[in-house]
Amino acid sequence: MSTILLSYIVPVYNTAPYLGKCLQSLVNQGLQHDEYEIIAVDDGSSDNSREVIENFAKDYPQVRLITQANAGVSAARNKALDLAQGRFVQFVDSDDYLEPNVMGPLVHRAVGENLDVLMFNFKWVDASGNLIKVSKPREDMRTTPAMGGVEFLEKFTLMQYVCWYLVSLEHLNRLNLRFDTSLIACEDGALAAQFLLHARRVAFSEVAPYCYVSRSDSAMNNTNRDHLRRRIFSQIDAAALIDRSIKEFEAQTGGNSPASVAGLRNLYLFFSMTKSLTCGCVDETVAHMRELGLYPFPCIGYEINYDGKKWKILHGLMMHPKVWALLGRVYGMVRN
Repeated sequence: MSTILLSYIVPVYNTAPYLGKCLQSLVNQGLQHDEYEIIAVDDGSSDNSREVIENFAKDYPQVRLITQANAGVSAARNKALDLAQGRFVQFVDSDDYLEPNVMGPLVHRAVGENLDVLMFNFKWVDASGNLIKVSKPREDMRTTPAMGGVEFLEKFTLMQYVCWYLVSLEHLNRLNLRFDTSLIACEDGALAAQFLLHARRVAFSEVAPYCYVSRSDSAMNNTNRDHLRRRIFSQIDAAALIDRSIKEFEAQTGGNSPASVAGLRNLYLFFSMTKSLTCGCVDETVAHMRELGLYPFPCIGYEINYDGKKWKILHGLMMHPKVWALLGRVYGMVRN
């Protein structure tokens, strides 16, 4: 039986300037050399990312380099999941990094308590490593004991990024869960909803090991209209996957899905409508939502203060597509 406790899964695409810091942070976590592996999947990079990985692997045999033609982050993560040997997996983007000596204790806790999922806080930093903010599912949330996934979701927010979690590989394989390769955005949230809804033992740690590097040149900040349109449609498709998970869960259990799961679904829809206004594709967005049975949608979600008048008014306008489309045209004229 494998003694590997943790498999780091690192999809790589043209991030050579950041990759060395990322990889070095993974080996500085207080784990023994035979307790972890690093699976770096080069997703068809055109820079020297592959060379950076190969040179790093000369000193650290725990590193496994996998190469593939460019197929996207979901395909890269799925390939690594199929090869992983650890008890738990940690998804790390190749331009991010971990704080030193934090993940080791988290892994040993997850193993010792036989968890399916361990969630934690993470930090937003700039390209120089300066702290922007610490992201928390709730400001007053502290380290918790283990509980069922449904109970966890009823008490706490469903956070959509997989970098928030240590996840049992056996848990993912038991549920036959993988990332949806058709999505270019929000694939994380669709998967997180599934592995948390069906988790037997979930816990939270208030430490913040993960450093998310905010980059102006990242895909998240790409303002190209065609790219934004594709992200909008991917976000709606991810909402549809979450909606399907809710319905399947309720059919299987005969109970209601935790409200936080529907909250993430509706958050994706809310921001799809917001982006559609700035992108000038309101009619297409509403048509796609209706096609999937997701329009109209209720006014709930966790990142926005929906109790405030501003957001209630915005949601009300969104539910009148002709008015929202008119606002989109006005926005376009003002912007141009």
